[in-house]
Amino acid sequence: MQNKSSEKNKIGRVVILGRPNTGKSSLLNAIMSQKVSITSPLPQTTRRNSRVVFSDERGKIIFSDTPGIMNKVDDLMGKRINKEAPKELNGANVILCLVDISRPKSEEENKVIGLVRREKAKKILVYNKMDIAVGTKDHLAEYNYLEEEFDKVIFVSAKSGKNVKGLINDIFELLPNRKNKSVEMDIAVMEEKKGPVIGMNSKDYVEEIIREKAYLFLREEVPYSVTVEVINIVDKKKVLVISARILTVADRYKKMIIGRNGKKIKEIGYNARKELELMTGRKVFLDLIVETDKHWPEREIER
Repeated sequence: MQNKSSEKNKIGRVVILGRPNTGKSSLLNAIMSQKVSITSPLPQTTRRNSRVVFSDERGKIIFSDTPGIMNKVDDLMGKRINKEAPKELNGANVILCLVDISRPKSEEENKVIGLVRREKAKKILVYNKMDIAVGTKDHLAEYNYLEEEFDKVIFVSAKSGKNVKGLINDIFELLPNRKNKSVEMDIAVMEEKKGPVIGMNSKDYVEEIIREKAYLFLREEVPYSVTVEVINIVDKKKVLVISARILTVADRYKKMIIGRNGKKIKEIGYNARKELELMTGRKVFLDLIVETDKHWPEREIER
């Protein structure tokens, strides 16, 4: 085991990979001890690579949360999402391959392993959901054979935070001692921003929070035909006034999102506002509307 003194002032990039719903965003939130990534029980919740800076007395790490690798995708959005994770691997010092051992191994897992095998970075196999992988939900035996391909193996529960500190220790052990000016420059840019040190602006972050609440309250009622656009954010000193719209591709989905007597959109708006107030420490007024725009997926793909 490395001497702790040699871990000080380390710096590097760590990329989290996995199939959909393995708990990548939940793990990043647990590592940061605050919410930096949106989560939901639905696949495709994370649509883009997102970055955040972790810092302690040992050094600084840029963590990248990536969308889940899907096996077969026919829609344009799904194809675009599948291209996100491979782009983030360039320059990674450590790769966390996250597997959900409460679910059987699948072809999506094979695609993830294929990506990991091609990289020269240090690799950690992270068994997630150890707290619920019991009895018939224990699929550990389907993944054990992979262990010899990794530099380290660890069991965690992203939801409860169990063993997350141990994972961070493992990462620091594997990070190189040499300086990396590219990473240092990226960290400096991200640290100039106020609030959580994340690689997105306030508008993007608000959009993600609202989209998370839409996913949570709509569940399976609306397919992946929903996005959020912030129109503007106005700081009126006593209150942050946010205007945003939820876009969907068809009028029938618009009706579902609004709900009977506006109940559903009120639930989404209320919960998004409360979380934004918690995150900002400010009073928030959120003006949320729903519009039909069948062309929004095309614009999203081009972003």
